[in-house]
Amino acid sequence: MRAKDIMNTDIFILNETDNIFQASTFMKKERIRNLPVVDKHNKLVGLVTLREIVDALTEGPRTQTIGDIMITEVKTIGPETPLKGTIEVMIINKFGSMPVVDNNMKLLGMVTELDLLKRLYSISEMPDDFYIPEDKKQTFQF
Repeated sequence: MRAKDIMNTDIFILNETDNIFQASTFMKKERIRNLPVVDKHNKLVGLVTLREIVDALTEGPRTQTIGDIMITEVKTIGPETPLKGTIEVMIINKFGSMPVVDNNMKLLGMVTELDLLKRLYSISEMPDDFYIPEDKKQTFQF
């Protein structure tokens, strides 16, 4: 299994000129902790995490731009990166997500912790002796 097999291609992105207050509002509404920053050619130029947003909102004016606070040295993976390698990079660096880019740094998608959990859920089986009360049972479809 490769990064391309689990990456999410329907991702939210930011531009360097976006306002951090608007970005923080969007991240809260959509429950997103990490957003890639791209240029007009969809080339990855940075990453903004909830940590940068919180720091910026507590330390500076709300009119700062994403370009002022984004991480510019972003670790990335390619679409052919083995799933185990993706997970290893995320664990070692304590990342919640990994941008997936092509050789020209064009953003193709993101692999998030949630994407990994969904894949694990889809290949896991529930033991027969595991009990969930009827009123708590849910069926998930991804």
